[in-house]
Amino acid sequence: MILICEECGKKYQTRGSLKKDKAKFKCRSCGHVITIFKSGIAWDNKAEAIGSTVQLEEDGQASEKEIPMSPGEPTATTEPMDEEKKPKSRVHESLDASKVRFGLSAKVITVMLLVSLVPLLLFWVISYKQIGDQIRNDTERVMAVTAQGLGDQVDEWIDKNVLVLKAMANTQDIISMQQAQQEPILKSIQKEYPWMYLVFTVGMDGMNRARDDGKPLKDYSDRQYYKDIISGKDMTWQTLIGKTSKKPALVLAVPIVHGERGLVGVMAAAMNIDEISRRVANWKEGETGFAFLVDEKRKVVAHQIGTFVLEQKNLNSHPLIAHYETTKKDATIQFEDMNGNAIIGHVKGIKYGWALAIQQNVKEVFSPLQKVQRFAWMLLGITVVFVTLIALISARAVVTPIMKLTDAAERMSLGDLNVDIDINSKDEVGLLAQAISRMQTSLRMAVERLRGRQSGK
Repeated sequence: MILICEECGKKYQTRGSLKKDKAKFKCRSCGHVITIFKSGIAWDNKAEAIGSTVQLEEDGQASEKEIPMSPGEPTATTEPMDEEKKPKSRVHESLDASKVRFGLSAKVITVMLLVSLVPLLLFWVISYKQIGDQIRNDTERVMAVTAQGLGDQVDEWIDKNVLVLKAMANTQDIISMQQAQQEPILKSIQKEYPWMYLVFTVGMDGMNRARDDGKPLKDYSDRQYYKDIISGKDMTWQTLIGKTSKKPALVLAVPIVHGERGLVGVMAAAMNIDEISRRVANWKEGETGFAFLVDEKRKVVAHQIGTFVLEQKNLNSHPLIAHYETTKKDATIQFEDMNGNAIIGHVKGIKYGWALAIQQNVKEVFSPLQKVQRFAWMLLGITVVFVTLIALISARAVVTPIMKLTDAAERMSLGDLNVDIDINSKDEVGLLAQAISRMQTSLRMAVERLRGRQSGK
C-alpha cells in the first residue's frame, strides 16, 4: 500500500500485513503521525485522509515521539519510495463546501449574465452609433433646408426691390432727370412700397435731382453706391443703420440709362429691412438654436441679439463665417463657442455676397439620444436583476443535488455505508447519483468479504 505524508508529501510503501485493526508510525522526514488501518486506508491527525475520508486518532492528539507498531503484530515496515516507483496520483487540497457552492453558483450566474448581456450590449453599442449618426444626419439636413428657405426669402425680397427700381428707372419721367417729372413717380413708389422710406435720384455730378420726401437736395458724390454705378455696375447696395429709425437699412441703387446718351444718373432707395431681419432673427429651434444674417462686409443684418444689429457687429471671426470665407461653399461644421460649448452649425451663401448661418448646441441636438441611453441603462439594470434571479434559481437546482451527493460521499468515507442517496434527476446529476450508489454497493460487498475472511481466520 502506498502512503503519503500530508505534512511534507513524503511517500512510503508498506510491506507485510496487519493482524489488528490499525497501526501507527511517524514520518521520518517531518515526524507527522500516520495511522494505518487494516482495511488499507491511511489517516492523519489533521483530519485529512489520503483515501478521501476524515478521522482523528482516539485521543485526538498526535504524539511527538516515535510511535512503534502495535505489539504482537507481524512486521509492517514503511520505506521511502524510489522516484521511479512514485505514483502519478495528485493530492488535492481540502475545499470548503460553502466556497464550492458559491463558486458554482457564481459560475452559473456569470455564464448566464454573459450570455444575456453581451448580445444586449453589442446591440446597444451598434444601435447607439446608428441612432447618433441618424440624428446628426437629420440635423444637418434640417439645418441645410432651413438655411435654404430663409436664404431664399432674403434673396426674393431683395430681388423684388431691385426689379421695382430697375422698372421705374426705365420710365421716361425718370430718364428725363427733371425734378418736376421725377418727384410724382418717386412718391408713388414710396406709397406702393412703404418699407422704402426714401426714394431719390442722383445726377452724374453726384447732386441729388429729386426725392420723395420733399426735403432739400443733397450731394451724394461721396456715397459708395453712387461711385459703383458711375463706374459701370448695373446694381449695387449698402447696409447701414438709419439715422432716424435707428434700425438696419439697405440702400439699393440702379443706373438710369438714356437710349442715346447712355448713363444719365442713378436711382436709389433706402429701405427698412425689419421684415426680413425679423424672419431670420425670430427663427428658433429648441432653446439654443438660432439663425443670423451678415452682409457682404460680414456686418450683422439680423441676429437674436439686437445690439449686434445696431452696432453692425462684424462676425468675420465667427467659425461659420470664417469657414465660408475660406471655402466659399455651403457647409455644416462643429465647433466650440466662447463658453466651450460644442456647437453644430450650417452656413449658406446667398445673393449679393451675404451669408446666412444657423447653429445649435450639440448637447441639445443629441438630447433624444441621451433619453434613449437612460432608458437603455434602466433596461440593462432590469435585465441584470432578472437574469441574476433566474441564474440563482438555476444554480440552486444544480448545486443542491450535488451538495447532497457530496454529503453522502463524505459520510460514506467516514464508514457510513447505509446513507440514503435519494436523487432521481433525469440528467447528468442523476447519472452521478447512480454511479455513487453503485460505488456504495461495491463498498458494502467489499466490507462483507473482509469481515467474512476475518471471521474465517
